[in-house]
Parts: sequence; structure tokens; C-alpha cells
Amino acid sequence: MGDEIRTCEICRAKVVFTPCLGCGAGICETCALFELIGSGCGCVWPAYYCPKCAWDPLVNPNAAFRDPPAGHESLTSK
Repeated sequence: MGDEIRTCEICRAKVVFTPCLGCGAGICETCALFELIGSGCGCVWPAYYCPKCAWDPLVNPNAAFRDPPAGHESLTSK
């Protein structure tokens, strides 16, 4: 891999900050939606999702706790 600068796959304007945990798309700090994912053992780790995956309950276990985005009743990957 080269040292090329990748741009955000959502806004196409800013530099990629991290990949989406759900789909793997490169997202910038503005488009990334932060979640804390927990497990039964008490561990918690940060997760970043693109806007589509953040509200998809089949991808994000915390999606049910988010208000749906304006203009959408629900989002799923299926």
C-alpha cells in the first residue's frame, strides 16, 4: 500500500479517520458516529459507524437506542 490520502466515502470531502465497524467504509471524523460497545464480562470498547450502519439494528447493537434519522422510520441492511 502506498502513502495515498483516502477521502471519506460518505462526504467525499475530508480525510479518512477510521473504518466503519459495520461495513468497513472509510469515514472522516465528522461522518463517524461514536458508540460504546459492551460485553457481558464488563469490557467496553469504542466503535465508529457510518451513518447507515449506526441506525441499522442488524449491524449496531445500540441502534435501538438511537432516534431514527430525520425522514426515515427505520433502517436495516436487509
